[in-house]
Amino acid sequence: MMVTQVNLYNRYRPQNLNEIVGQESISRILSNAILKNRIANAYLLRGSRGSGKTSIARILCKAANCEQLKGFTACGTCNGCKFALHDAIELDAASNRGIDDIKDLLDIMRFRPQHVDKKFIIIDEAHQLTSASLNALLKAVEEPPKHVHFVFCTTENPSSATDTDKAFVTLSSRCQILQFKKVSPKAMLDKLARICIAEDSTVSRDILMSIVGKSDGSLRDAENILDTVLTLYDSEPPERIIQSLYGDIELITCELFANLCNGTLNECLLLVRKLWDSGANPIEVAEFMVKFVTDSIYLQSELTVYRASGIVETLKEISNNIEQSRLHSIAEVFTILQKSGRDDLLSLELAICDIFIDHRDKALVAPIIDSDIEVW
Repeated sequence: MMVTQVNLYNRYRPQNLNEIVGQESISRILSNAILKNRIANAYLLRGSRGSGKTSIARILCKAANCEQLKGFTACGTCNGCKFALHDAIELDAASNRGIDDIKDLLDIMRFRPQHVDKKFIIIDEAHQLTSASLNALLKAVEEPPKHVHFVFCTTENPSSATDTDKAFVTLSSRCQILQFKKVSPKAMLDKLARICIAEDSTVSRDILMSIVGKSDGSLRDAENILDTVLTLYDSEPPERIIQSLYGDIELITCELFANLCNGTLNECLLLVRKLWDSGANPIEVAEFMVKFVTDSIYLQSELTVYRASGIVETLKEISNNIEQSRLHSIAEVFTILQKSGRDDLLSLELAICDIFIDHRDKALVAPIIDSDIEVW
């Protein structure tokens, strides 16, 4: 019989509030609410992807029904811990967002839970609900049955620009809003190191730093990347795995960044063509560039940068010899490219030209016709 392999993210998913990484204040708020029997009718958990919103919603469901809760820790053995999620209702609003889905939900929630005292309704991607669905929920959220508590999870911070946004803002006003932070790189690095120890696997700190840098504050993304690295670990070294997963785009983009800082227009255009041939998207390149500028400023301030050591050394050398005005120009041009949404080669080439023209550096802008660039 085939045994299903559980991925790292689910295997090491937190089971208690004190195990949540990077959200200590929220864990404390919810723990105190449970201990003082002051659980809100509805919570809105707002934060970036992979920050622990759904995990905390499920832990809250179990801890609120635990018969032997001690501080942040649910016992895990009582009926409350075993059956709380069985009696809960989880709805993915990305695929169940219509008014009929919400009407069904409102009908079901009237029934008391079978095994526990409190029924939790967890709605993920809540911002994707339609305006009609959001309006239908208002009364239930404001005055739910005594046994019902709502938890809405969202990555969005909507304005009042559309009817849906207005309805979501109105619903938010009925909730206790908890703002999640991005998980700090250090906390993420520590968690990945603990997973490696638990898995009896040796992965260099350099690789873990690279994984943290690629995850952009999402612990789930970091754990999934590590999972892939460990899966292929027996056949290839981790360094090769990271390179095979992400190709050479980061390395070539770093080389392009170095040439934007100290090189010539011809060299930069050749690297742009190389990136294009490697399958790089201009928006992806722009994101790398903006992050490289940020990393260079961090290194100038002697702060830690979470990237592979080779790239860090390149950025450190650049940061020691670059003018702030040049970094500002690079950041400005590539931020504009990011916002434009353009994904054609010309947009990237024009961005490069803008940086050199902006600095009026005639020596750097050598005639393209004398270069090795193929025009086609």
